[in-house]
Amino acid sequence: MNKNNGNGPHRIALFADPQIMDNYSYPGRPWIVNYLTQKVLDNYHKRNWNYVQNKLDPDSTIFLGDLFDGGRNWDDEDWYVEYTRFNSIYSKKANRKTIMTLPGNHDIGFGETVNVTSLERFKTFFGPTSSVHELGNHTIVLLDTISLSDYSNEAVTKDPRQVLESLADYKTDENPRILLTHVPLYRFPDSQKCGPLRESTKKFPIMKGLQYQTVIDHELSQDILSKVRPKLVFSGDDHDYCHITHPYKYQGQDKTAEEITVKSCSMNMGIKYPAIQLLSLNNPTSSQQQDEDETYKTNICYMPQPFRAIKAYISWAIINTILF
Repeated sequence: MNKNNGNGPHRIALFADPQIMDNYSYPGRPWIVNYLTQKVLDNYHKRNWNYVQNKLDPDSTIFLGDLFDGGRNWDDEDWYVEYTRFNSIYSKKANRKTIMTLPGNHDIGFGETVNVTSLERFKTFFGPTSSVHELGNHTIVLLDTISLSDYSNEAVTKDPRQVLESLADYKTDENPRILLTHVPLYRFPDSQKCGPLRESTKKFPIMKGLQYQTVIDHELSQDILSKVRPKLVFSGDDHDYCHITHPYKYQGQDKTAEEITVKSCSMNMGIKYPAIQLLSLNNPTSSQQQDEDETYKTNICYMPQPFRAIKAYISWAIINTILF
């Protein structure tokens, strides 16, 4: 793809749920197994990250939450160790934009179980968890829907609510909007199918439990759609791919928005084929203005098959043992 010059495309790489392994990931395993597993996983993350940054060279990279696995549980000292490790894996590239500010439920909890200490710590080190960015003549809205799902603590909901309400007024000259949320918006799995790129053959799960919820509540989802009015939504959390269309209403009119749930980029999230999502934004402001329906293109980008190299090493080790 061409570099972003003037009115050229702005290229974005979306990373969902790296969820780097820590002591909360597999508590029942022997320490040596966890140690070796963590080394393999970190190497997989780092190798893929370096390839994406140096070969694909996106103008911007945005994470969709769940940076850590047990982030909401760590005390400050242990959390900072994990934070340092995370940044050593995902080192930021000079002259490129990297946004890591959107939290996942593994980072801060969910809704009324949001750990306020973990939330404030996340903000301190990564930045505001809800924010608006102008990239490629598009408005990119990162919305902390996890905190917005807390119906009892105004201190938790204040910031994302303020960002959401700031977008509610319609301007005729506004850029197309793209919404990023960690947890997917509500859907009806019987009628809203995920499409052929999803690995699982089961319906998209609708459930909730301790510090997690697989979708944002229906009423809140509709409120978000009507105020953000996105052309496109990207989410994470589920680990598998899902592409659906959301109907919603704005000022009494029927509207729709596409949502893509991005696959996890990690090799230990229950999927065979980790991936990231590539997004190219092209919305010229000159006489070359395109039809508004053609201002972006997006495609899945698969990471290397996780266990191919490990299987090869084991196979050669067995062969060498037999021969020698």
